[in-house]
Amino acid sequence: MSKPPVLKIAAVQLLLVSLVSATWHFVGNPVTALSIFLGGALCALPNAYFALRAFRHSGARAAPRVVESFYRAETGKFVLTLVGFAAVFAAIRPLNAAALFISYSLCVIVQWLLVARLVR
Repeated sequence: MSKPPVLKIAAVQLLLVSLVSATWHFVGNPVTALSIFLGGALCALPNAYFALRAFRHSGARAAPRVVESFYRAETGKFVLTLVGFAAVFAAIRPLNAAALFISYSLCVIVQWLLVARLVR
């Protein structure tokens, strides 16, 4: 089975956030760069987990397993996101919280735009 498009979206998100983070690092603000990277990773990595778990089954005969895998994948994505934010706030000092949340939010918007483009 080919890779689901959602996995490609997560890869694009990680690439974009890595480029922006590297740019901020070279500008001279490593704390903001790390915060930007972590915010994007907190969005992209749970999306990749979702893609891998949700699209394991396909076909009409597997419909109950497809629905179950989507529910489990979404629950896992939610838990990974919550645990990721908790871990970042507990372990990373210093942290630019504004950059973290802005990066996460922009990563979500990129996801929406890419999914909308994919659906067309």
